[in-house]
Amino acid sequence: MTGHRADALEAGDVERLRERVRETLLLIEQAGRALLEREQDCFAPGPPRLRFVSPIADGTDQIAAELAVELGWELQAILPFAREHYRESLANHGARERFDALLQHSTCALELPGDPNDSLDAYVMTGRATVAHCDVLIAVWDGKPPRGRGGTAEVVQLALTRGTAIVHLPLDPKSETRVLWSAFDPTVVTVADDPSVARPLDADHVDTLLTGLLMPPPDPDEQHFLKRFLRERLRQIRARIEYPLLLTAAGVRRFSTRDLTDRHSAKMISEEWQRYRAGCVDAHNIMAPIDLLEQAYSWADRLATHFAQTYRSGHIFNFLLGGVAVCLGLSAFMAPHLKFDFAAIEMLITLAIIINAKVGTRLEWHRRWLDYRQLAERLRPMRSLKLLGIAAPDPPGTETNPVPRRWIDWYASGIWRAMGCTSGTIDRTCAARLGQAIADHEVGPQMSYHERNALQIELLDHRLEQIGTVLFAATLIVSIATLIGLALGANFVNVYGNWFTLVSAGFPALGTAVFGIRFQADFGGDAVRSMATANTLRQIDEELRKDVTLSRAADLAEQAARIMLSDLDEWRLVNQQRDLSVG
Repeated sequence: MTGHRADALEAGDVERLRERVRETLLLIEQAGRALLEREQDCFAPGPPRLRFVSPIADGTDQIAAELAVELGWELQAILPFAREHYRESLANHGARERFDALLQHSTCALELPGDPNDSLDAYVMTGRATVAHCDVLIAVWDGKPPRGRGGTAEVVQLALTRGTAIVHLPLDPKSETRVLWSAFDPTVVTVADDPSVARPLDADHVDTLLTGLLMPPPDPDEQHFLKRFLRERLRQIRARIEYPLLLTAAGVRRFSTRDLTDRHSAKMISEEWQRYRAGCVDAHNIMAPIDLLEQAYSWADRLATHFAQTYRSGHIFNFLLGGVAVCLGLSAFMAPHLKFDFAAIEMLITLAIIINAKVGTRLEWHRRWLDYRQLAERLRPMRSLKLLGIAAPDPPGTETNPVPRRWIDWYASGIWRAMGCTSGTIDRTCAARLGQAIADHEVGPQMSYHERNALQIELLDHRLEQIGTVLFAATLIVSIATLIGLALGANFVNVYGNWFTLVSAGFPALGTAVFGIRFQADFGGDAVRSMATANTLRQIDEELRKDVTLSRAADLAEQAARIMLSDLDEWRLVNQQRDLSVG
């Protein structure tokens, strides 16, 4: 909710406004309940949770909040500064009494570090926090562009640019209530006074709005991928270990039990989130609703880790066994009496490669790895954004059409929505400490991870390059020796000719297999991208460690999330065509 204070309302405005707000809330509630009834499979069991987020200032905020509570909605309060100072700033004794009553009804209250003597900045923060936590913004607004900071028009413009739908309730009784939503004109970036994004507030348009916001993408492929995700079960044992064995063979790291079971991943995630809670949440006496987020992240991350190892192992299996099959075929020259055996083994290897490729393609190992990794990395930074109270992830879809296009975006948006608001008091000192804590427990660890990842995969790429070079060098040496022997008529060419054939034809096949592994995995490109991400995160980390304001910390945390996602989006574009097909 955003709107005018009591001193801007005429005597006749209050009842008219009350009726319009009631109609709006009832329309939204009815559309939400009807949508849940139609599409129960897309949501958790039970009735819908209807939340009303408001600064509960005198005037329109309190009028709407009282109606929401009366209708059984959950009230979450966002206050621009400490509640005792905010209470004193209200218009009169009646407003203060209503404020107290509404706070009693609220399920959480977030007190922001605004300065009562500089209320404009405080109201800007409050508007930002309100938009960060809502799907629909009800705005009592004169329809004019912003005339200064902290006003209703500025909040409306922020909401529209973020893709948040707005219900515009004009004070003029002759003007109709409208829904403003940039998705109504998805071709261009729009502004609040653009008629192309406006629709009358009625049951049909509210239903269209909620369907776009709350339903998964209608694309059949996305529906299929979502259903597969919802059916997933976590494998405790990892049967495909070719990739960790390659890391061990290349001297990158040792093979361990973590490569065989999911227990290590589950333990590491749990311990990391415990450290985050202790250092960021508990240490600042803030109630951040991140339990659901942790569950969703842990599930997605563990699935992603499983399918990453499975998919990479499948590729290594295909490439290496392809090279081995060539060598077996050539070995028949050295042991003619085993020609049938070698041919049978070569046939079995070829069959295994085809089956591996077909099974991996049918079970979509590749797609599941990419999707679940993207989902996990979308979810992870939400804990810091939620903790800061005024920050939010970028809206789903595009800037011009903020409707989820992929099931990943829809699911992440649903988790953010279900979390609700943070509760507690963030003063100026606490804001600076939060910035430091997020640097310590969010940005810093991600920076370190990308640095380690870059070094590890760069080392792997280098070792594989060395192995390939040795194989081709051996081929060259044998070819030169064969040419010299033939030129000189040396007997060793006849004695060891079959071995020379094996090396000169088999080693290039193995070298090509090694090159195929490097090319398909793009280890070098991944290392470059990881290091670039680490360098960018280092700059954000350094800024967060300064004496930052809450707004600055929120800007930096949002940018960090954006950077990590942009790296992931680029990684996905590079990898999405590299499936297990043998063609």
